[in-house]
Amino acid sequence: MKNFNFWVSYLKIVSLIFIAMGMMWAFVGSFDPFGIYDTQMARAFFGQDELPADVAQATQFLLGPFGMTSAGYFILQYFIVTNAFAKKEKWAYKAIVVAFFVWFGFDTAISWSHGAYFNILMANISSLVAMLPPIIATKKVFYP
Repeated sequence: MKNFNFWVSYLKIVSLIFIAMGMMWAFVGSFDPFGIYDTQMARAFFGQDELPADVAQATQFLLGPFGMTSAGYFILQYFIVTNAFAKKEKWAYKAIVVAFFVWFGFDTAISWSHGAYFNILMANISSLVAMLPPIIATKKVFYP
């Protein structure tokens, strides 16, 4: 039980971090404040170190709705974890696992098909590292 409570707290913290990240994307207009992601995107798609001005402007706009959508999703995950997951309701585990792996699979496939390997390394692998431990560690609670 103590171990399970650790993972509930862990998932709450991860959710809060991703909420903050989504809001940062929306308000800053970039995936990271250092410009590393933008540089990698410029190199992958335009063969240069900076995004063309019109692409940078479009990206800044798109990160508004995208960032807030991401923040909204993780607000939902936070409430699921805090309530149903913490009460060991099986649907909550399924919802988190299915939502994560659907996103991971499709995002990875789309990134791969566009040659955006930087996204797989920077976003998908780091998300997998954050989410896989609680998914594995809590499975036996929901599926004994």
